[in-house]
Amino acid sequence: MLLKIISIVQHFTNRKSQALVCNFFLHFSMGFSSSSCSLLNQLLVISFIFSITTIVLHVNGCFTSIFSFGDSLTDTGNLLQLSLLESSKLSHFDFPPYGRTFFHSPTGRCSDGRLVIDFVAEGLGLPFLPPYFGVQNGRPKNFQKGVNFAVVGATALDDAFFKERGIKNPFTNVSLGVELGLFKEVLPSLCSSSSDCKELLRESLIVMGEIGGNDYNYAFEEGKNPEEIREFVPLVVHTISSAINELIELGAVTFLVPGNLPIGCSPAYLTYFQGSDKGEYDPLTGCLTWLNQFSEYHNELLQQELDQIRELHPHVNIIYADYYNIAMRFYHFPDQFGFTKTIVACCGKGVPYNYSSSMACGDPPLRTSCDDPSSYVSWDGVHFTEATYRWISKAVLKELFTIPYINSLCLPLTLFEQGKELLIHFAIDIHHACKRGATTPRNTRGVLFESSKLPQSAFPPYGRTFFHHPTGRCSDGRLVIDFIAEDFGLPFLPPYFGGENGRPNNFQKGVNFAVEGATALDDEILKERGITNPNTNVTLGVELGFFRDVLSSLCSSSSDCRKLLINSLIVMGEIGGNDYNFAFEEGKSNEETRELVPLVIDTIASAIHELIELGAVTFLVPGNLPIGCLPSYLTNYQGSDEEEYDPLTGCLTWLNQFSEYHNQLLQEELARIQEIHPHVNIFYADYYSAAIRFYLSPKQFGFRKETQRKACCGGGGPYNFNLSAVCGYPLVTSCCDDPSSYVSWDGIHYTEAANRLLSRAILDGLHTNFPISNSLFQSFAVHNRHSNS
Repeated sequence: MLLKIISIVQHFTNRKSQALVCNFFLHFSMGFSSSSCSLLNQLLVISFIFSITTIVLHVNGCFTSIFSFGDSLTDTGNLLQLSLLESSKLSHFDFPPYGRTFFHSPTGRCSDGRLVIDFVAEGLGLPFLPPYFGVQNGRPKNFQKGVNFAVVGATALDDAFFKERGIKNPFTNVSLGVELGLFKEVLPSLCSSSSDCKELLRESLIVMGEIGGNDYNYAFEEGKNPEEIREFVPLVVHTISSAINELIELGAVTFLVPGNLPIGCSPAYLTYFQGSDKGEYDPLTGCLTWLNQFSEYHNELLQQELDQIRELHPHVNIIYADYYNIAMRFYHFPDQFGFTKTIVACCGKGVPYNYSSSMACGDPPLRTSCDDPSSYVSWDGVHFTEATYRWISKAVLKELFTIPYINSLCLPLTLFEQGKELLIHFAIDIHHACKRGATTPRNTRGVLFESSKLPQSAFPPYGRTFFHHPTGRCSDGRLVIDFIAEDFGLPFLPPYFGGENGRPNNFQKGVNFAVEGATALDDEILKERGITNPNTNVTLGVELGFFRDVLSSLCSSSSDCRKLLINSLIVMGEIGGNDYNFAFEEGKSNEETRELVPLVIDTIASAIHELIELGAVTFLVPGNLPIGCLPSYLTNYQGSDEEEYDPLTGCLTWLNQFSEYHNQLLQEELARIQEIHPHVNIFYADYYSAAIRFYLSPKQFGFRKETQRKACCGGGGPYNFNLSAVCGYPLVTSCCDDPSSYVSWDGIHYTEAANRLLSRAILDGLHTNFPISNSLFQSFAVHNRHSNS
């Protein structure tokens, strides 16, 4: 695999870009292990849990065709063709400047260029989907490779439903039911028998939506009460579910089902509800919080319904496309995606959002738009620019390839992988149950390690899945960092305190500074608050000291060290989790523990500032995981009131909200650092969103719903976790038969299967604040040029 990558890189890159292929790993992480890079030239990669690769895939053999249903987010010309066929008035979407960026003329797409469905088709090696109502040279288009039934303005619910409630659809009476009827009419022309049709659908991708947004849009435009509109959501979701079930009966087995977008960030909605109370706006994004919560409610019910379909049809693959969280990154971190305007339309009229319902983009005299649509999130106040759709499609395509069934179908025709130089990781294990690996405990540089007792991870069944014996990793097998290293063709990172044959490890290829139980805050700060760390007095500051010790051995002068760090990725965390864990274990209240969060964030920020002063320019900073879903916390707070549990996941809501609070403050601080140091690149890794998918849609990832909150290895109880009989110690030396069907390994840490999926989301940039791979490559290339000039 490595030789193939090298030959491909040599074929597609020049000598300068070859010089930027990865060669080195440093890792400051607890419980993670990996090592070096050896692709082409000697460059350093300081990394830990995120991909530094750019993968451009054109795949062959995945699907023979795509059938798409939806509304204006997906319509590739149906409303335009309907208007022409019926000699009715054309919509403003059908005039310039629509289509200006890619097609250079209007095509009926509600954007300046391509839509998500166009990029998905391209990514799968298929042509753009022809609209069902389209014709070519007076003849119907060829639908052998797929067809698009989506129509601008289409709703999920039937037109009669809205008429009964006094709600008008200004564009069409097409609903999802109508689109499904059109599909059934087309299907017999594509296959000669029932068995042929089933075979066709087995080899096809069904894109179900986004649909349902207009059901709510028209109601809001008519001034309906939000509570009344909220009652539509279960009906919309049921309609989508019924359509999927009907297609399954016909033979379809693979579905891509997008959720709703954050409508509270739409210039149209921001204009409609202009003048709302200041407290209703998100101070970070300027979006209307209550409208975004409406979108989240739709998405929650949709995901719950998709889970039920998976249970009924275990042979079917249903991929939920998380449009909401993908898009929210653009509003939180616009600079990282090249956006300068997030809640202002590129084409429109009006203050302050450049949107007016009485004079829409494309209507005279609005036949012009902003100079650079790629710097805007919104095209016309309602729909996105091609640049935005491109980013969304990248995440959607990568999500498709995290599903083993689909990944096995798709054979890459082109793989272009670019690497970097050095990876450094400052982090801890997110929980303290495992000690610092298989090395002999000792007291080093005043750092306290318990010498009387080996950690539980030193005993079976730890390591059973991959290594077949314990290695000190807190899992049944590999960790996220192991999968990252493998993806780069690198060995696993050696621990800083480890050694071979009585000699220190060679750190020229990388090093792991992580120590189990380490905290962000100094030991004294915690002791002052009556919080005890039972494992170690190692903190982020101590790990930073280890790094300084190592750095001097890797470079011969200050300028050499700066050059090294310029070409390095610093991974800062995840850290801070133990600060909270120890507090909760001491019985501290939620409010008392929340007071630690700003202190933890400030400590992380200070460490980043210090590393910037040393010369570092590229950082990866993971957030906290959803701790309210962990068997350990669910056991500790067993017996909580029923309303404290999320009905969709069974997780403790208030604990997950605690994680989200940490993550929110962390992102705010990272944005401030970015402003102070504009030359620095900071990647936020959204562990929370990456992991919560396992609990919202367990079957999609191969987990069993009945065990998603249970430990594979534990001492019993409803969550199979017991502090007095933990995995690995004499009473608990066996585990579940199939760890890959569990999210949690020991009640605290993840199974190898969960780590693998988490690593894929991370590697593919699905849950970073922006696509890390391409941005990292550009970052290192720019800084490398500057350092050599």
